[in-house]
Amino acid sequence: MPIAISSKPHVFTLYTLSPDVRAYAGQFFRLTSPEDEGFEEWREKAEGIMVRSVEVTEEDVAGMLKCRFVGKHGVGVDKLAVKALKAKGVVVMNTAGVNATCVAELALTLIMSVARNVPYIDRTIRSGVTLTKAEAGAVGFQLTGKTLGLVGGGNIGFALGKMWSGAFGGAVVVFDPYLSAAAEEAWSSAVPKFRRVTDLDVLLPEIDVLSVHVPLLDSTKGLIGRDQLRRMKKSAVVINTARGGVIDEDALAEALDEGMITGAGLDAWSEEPPTLDKFSRLINHPRVVSTPHVGAASLDVIDQTARAVVDHLAEAFAGKEPRDVV
Repeated sequence: MPIAISSKPHVFTLYTLSPDVRAYAGQFFRLTSPEDEGFEEWREKAEGIMVRSVEVTEEDVAGMLKCRFVGKHGVGVDKLAVKALKAKGVVVMNTAGVNATCVAELALTLIMSVARNVPYIDRTIRSGVTLTKAEAGAVGFQLTGKTLGLVGGGNIGFALGKMWSGAFGGAVVVFDPYLSAAAEEAWSSAVPKFRRVTDLDVLLPEIDVLSVHVPLLDSTKGLIGRDQLRRMKKSAVVINTARGGVIDEDALAEALDEGMITGAGLDAWSEEPPTLDKFSRLINHPRVVSTPHVGAASLDVIDQTARAVVDHLAEAFAGKEPRDVV
């Protein structure tokens, strides 16, 4: 735990903190939150910023007069003008790994829900339609012994891979061009049936479930499109708890309609929160389970991650080497 610093920097949090986290942050900062008077002056007065899901634009950065550090709640920084911040000398830190287990648990929840068609069955029964056991189970399949494919072998993928191996005893195949030798060794030690591939096209035909765990970058936008979906088994399931846009949503809807794959679980969308007007083909599909980017949004993990942001900022202001610099 960081040591409280005597001269408190002025930190603005761009999202509302729980009372406990706010009290914790108050040990280290003069804290201004969205509900506080003077919050609108965050660009001019903030020496540090806590940000979760709001966008920080190049225009915002241009208006920053005193900011030295930005602490990002979670991993993804696609809503931050990172290049502009760096050009201004602002250090951007995320909280890699803090919410990995929580996101992995949601990914596993989506996989299991799609595999057994639970949400559709529940909705159908609630609507007053009577389903027999044969009708409800006709499209379900078990996961034991099945192969999980991961695009991205970082903290979240690693957590999910261990869960998959422990729960279902299946193989885990990882595509990640940037996986270090140390990370690959950790994978091999933790997951008995682990294998790494360097070609996405090799991964796709082999797997029963594809789960995406990469940031949204120029190199990953549309990474899973029609050509990739066509290479998968017709019985396969696709899961996205990472970022909308990594999977081409129009191509995914077409693949589901045409029977290229059997289902999808989506927590990340190209526009959030997802609306029926924008994503009706996916949301209304009987083999799609939809959530509004809640992977890291359990109450306990929200507070844990916010505390991690506070710790990162407090240590940086105290002169320690900044952690998890983007």
